[in-house]
Amino acid sequence: MINNKIEKEIKKLKFLAEDLMAIPYGSIDSKCRKKEFVMARIATAAFIIFEVGFNEEQAKKYIKRDRTSFYHYKKKHLDYMQSPKNFPTYFEFYNHLIDAYMRDSKRFFKTRKSFEFYMEIEKAKNEQSKISRRLRELDKEAKRIGL
Repeated sequence: MINNKIEKEIKKLKFLAEDLMAIPYGSIDSKCRKKEFVMARIATAAFIIFEVGFNEEQAKKYIKRDRTSFYHYKKKHLDYMQSPKNFPTYFEFYNHLIDAYMRDSKRFFKTRKSFEFYMEIEKAKNEQSKISRRLRELDKEAKRIGL
């Protein structure tokens, strides 16, 4: 259930980035290396890693790239953001992407802390269901042996 929500939200983020960059929808997941496609891909990956808090292993599930690509995206993003005078297009695009996403009142990723808290709640729910399942199994076993 949580993966569906996250996947839906990241699709919305990719759609927003493609819309802002004025590139065809689905371009972020394509193999094309056009400048605009790569810039949108790097900005989306950076948002997922830096703003949301995913690690590279988690992020690769949602943007169809391998884990090592995300190391490259992180490095490029940090280079671009440290020198906005040298890369004004990316700097403006990334800030515009964040602003556009944060204006959405129905967004799932409110802040990094709220997302981490949500993940912690989901983890606790999963552990609770495992414990409940194990208790049912033990109860069946106890009844079987006559306790």
